[in-house]
Amino acid sequence: MSINAIVLAAGEGTRMKSRHPKVAHKLLDKPLVWWTVDAARKAGANRIIVVVGNGADEVRAIFANDEDVECVEQTERLGTGHAVRCVRDAIGEFVGPTLVLYGDTPLVRPQTIRALVDQTQANHNACTVLTMRPPSPEGYGRIKRDASGAVQAIIEHKDCTPEEQATLTECNSGMYCFCGKRLTANIDKIGTNNAQGEYYLTDMVDIYVGMGEPVSALCSDDFSEMLGVNSRVQLATATKIMQLRINEGLMSEGVTMLDPNQVWVGPEVTVGRDSELLPQTMLWGTTAIGEDCVIGPNVRLTNVTVANGTSLADESRTETADSNPKGSR
Repeated sequence: MSINAIVLAAGEGTRMKSRHPKVAHKLLDKPLVWWTVDAARKAGANRIIVVVGNGADEVRAIFANDEDVECVEQTERLGTGHAVRCVRDAIGEFVGPTLVLYGDTPLVRPQTIRALVDQTQANHNACTVLTMRPPSPEGYGRIKRDASGAVQAIIEHKDCTPEEQATLTECNSGMYCFCGKRLTANIDKIGTNNAQGEYYLTDMVDIYVGMGEPVSALCSDDFSEMLGVNSRVQLATATKIMQLRINEGLMSEGVTMLDPNQVWVGPEVTVGRDSELLPQTMLWGTTAIGEDCVIGPNVRLTNVTVANGTSLADESRTETADSNPKGSR
């Protein structure tokens, strides 16, 4: 089955105060947009299209060696609906389930994306919206359902009545799974009748409901998956969440950490059982730690293979792929 994933990554990210595109900023040694693409790939997407714009060449370079990723440039940034239309115009008809994700939401899990696809197919939906229940729904578009649970509308916060603000607590994440064929046929129906004069993908929900097409919502159990990164402070928040998510996974597989808050492990690192990672340890790239090792304190390894039973602790050393710590191979 063909699954498309469109990853929107064209924005300027002015709040980052940077000369680099927002989605190129790193979380645990990987660019933000890499995490979204990796999650889509693990969820089964076999055609991934990254929409680039601001800093397009820098974003393209991130995926220069990834054969399953292609980039489409949105030369004019006229909204999310316009971005999807640019992709349609560039690659032709969408075939199969078509995801729309964001390059600045690195915490979304592959299993959540897969569940979005599965629900779309099981219910023959034109669209399935990924939703959340944040501690405060302030500022988010609210999901309005009918008695059967079908989505009736997404109501922007500013348009909600006081009663709707109090009772509609399920919020739009901005991520969707569409039926590719119906998206191809209807994406041009989005207009610009809004204050910004832009094409918003949110309007597809109203369009489909008006057509009588089935639309549903999948609510994530963990609203933090939907957190976007728009500033350096939000980048630090997302990094902490992913740091602990990875560390808890390692500990559940038999790795010891004296203080998980002081250990940083990249997503491609492997650590064998009964190894211990001490405070101020950083493991990046494709580093592979064997079993029964003690790493740290104050050690940084990048693309290093460490043999079983190795102890590596030196406050004055930073190891790289060219280094040869005792016991490494």
